[in-house]
Amino acid sequence: MIKLVVCEDNKAEMTHIKTLLSNDLNKQLDLDISFFDDPLLLSNDLKRIDQTDVFLLDILMPQYSGIELGRLIRLHNPKAVIIYLTTSKEYALDAYEISALRYLIKPVDKDSLLDALKTSIYLVERKKVRYQIQTRTELMTVNLADILWVEYRDHVLYYNIAGTIIKSKFYRTTFEEATKSLFEHQAFVLSHRSYLVNMAHVSKMVTDGFIMTNQTFIPISKNRRTMVRKQYLDYTLRGGY
Repeated sequence: MIKLVVCEDNKAEMTHIKTLLSNDLNKQLDLDISFFDDPLLLSNDLKRIDQTDVFLLDILMPQYSGIELGRLIRLHNPKAVIIYLTTSKEYALDAYEISALRYLIKPVDKDSLLDALKTSIYLVERKKVRYQIQTRTELMTVNLADILWVEYRDHVLYYNIAGTIIKSKFYRTTFEEATKSLFEHQAFVLSHRSYLVNMAHVSKMVTDGFIMTNQTFIPISKNRRTMVRKQYLDYTLRGGY
């Protein structure tokens, strides 16, 4: 079951959204839905933010905007999918850093909402993909989405997973060959001959590197900057998928 949070302060719009999500649509998607008409209440419920898969947020709300709320969500739950509800797309640039999946123009129609939620569910399920790491002593299984980056030193892979470093076995091959399966996932980019980065955990890109969500700097080699920038922009424009 996918956990969905809807935050909309306009009563009429909230009623409309509830009507769209009721009955057949909810059963079809198997959603566990929570509704908030006050963004401040949601912002104070960090446990719910951390456990939610998909957020449907109004952009224009008094006291605490959807953009501010999106930043808070990204800080505590970087893997969540965010969909914005808006009367126009003029705020798209402001929300660029949040990597929202989609902007739905109000009043939202059923087909647009259904399509956005189906895509969201696909992304949530994909983020649960497991990945195996062969160390010197055991075969470890982790969530692929939890890998921040992989560093290659002296034919050994160092996986950074939520601040924990897992050291692989010794490989008698190239970095690209040793991490071949990761290259199949569009979230990963080779920023440097020694670093493979999960763009889902990038806070921002600067001229010569990535600033990760944990504030670590990962270099981008000079000869790869144009290619890496294009891959990162493509990834963010797709909303992180």
